[in-house]
Amino acid sequence: MDIATFIEDNESLLSALAALAVMLGYFATIGKNFIARIFGSNSKSKKKERITLSQLSAPSPHTIQYAQSDNVNIACTVFGQTKPTLIVTPGIISNLHVASNLPPIRDSMSALSSFARVVNFDKRGQGLSDPTSEVASINERVGDIGCVADHTNSEKFFLMGISEGGPMSIKYAVENPERVSGLILFGTTARFSRTEDFPMGFTDSTLNSLVDAWGTGSGRHIFFPSISDEVIDDATYKGFESLLADKRSMKQIVSYMKTLDVRPLLEKVKCPTLIIHFTGDLAIPIRMGRYLHSRITGSEFLEIAGVDHCDLANSPQAINKIKAFITR
Repeated sequence: MDIATFIEDNESLLSALAALAVMLGYFATIGKNFIARIFGSNSKSKKKERITLSQLSAPSPHTIQYAQSDNVNIACTVFGQTKPTLIVTPGIISNLHVASNLPPIRDSMSALSSFARVVNFDKRGQGLSDPTSEVASINERVGDIGCVADHTNSEKFFLMGISEGGPMSIKYAVENPERVSGLILFGTTARFSRTEDFPMGFTDSTLNSLVDAWGTGSGRHIFFPSISDEVIDDATYKGFESLLADKRSMKQIVSYMKTLDVRPLLEKVKCPTLIIHFTGDLAIPIRMGRYLHSRITGSEFLEIAGVDHCDLANSPQAINKIKAFITR
């Protein structure tokens, strides 16, 4: 049996072992290098830039605009080329200031803006958008995408759902086919919770551990493995997590994630769809990306060697694929 076949057959076990090592605090350099060798890495040596907490929280260089959605201000930015438009729905927690300074997100958006008009936004209750007393429903989040599109004069656009932003992007694309030119699903899933008919999902205890670990910095190598300790040290990363959300907010978000299930909508996706997933993604395992591909008719699937979760800038192959997808 060759190594590629072994990885595919044992992907769940390898991901589980690596994730467990991270959560227990044993993800030392040797362990991280071992996992990187197993799954491969496209990262190239770059000059290390030290990032401080004050730099992460510095104002975004892009003008902050506000779209009105049910009397809630939704913060958004627009930058890049004049067309085509690419609206990006963020992952579990968003903050436009931090996103403009955090290397994986900053560099990914910069790469996309070289050939697209990129629209980013903070979900209601997060970042620079208005706070809310409780986490929004998926219907409210879908409505917010539409309001951001209207506010930025994006009559027809490509929609990119990253991580937790995937389900709401799928739902918007199904309900608004006349506005979505194409759908890009990156490191995401149709459902998070495990059930009898979705055994690949996460158990409640696994999802709850995200709340317990938040603010400790123990999950940095799951969510941002491309950020080295030399770029952001542990103390800064802990401060970064606390800057984004407190444990109460995380508990609400995790409860919301447990309710998400857009599997019945997958067969209704009619627009061109591109699914991108890193083979060794420890936050949302590759099996979930493969599931999306198997259920969305005519979808393209790009599996990238590596352990990243959301660092597109670390993969020129992915950037080129997205460029071809939205400019053809």
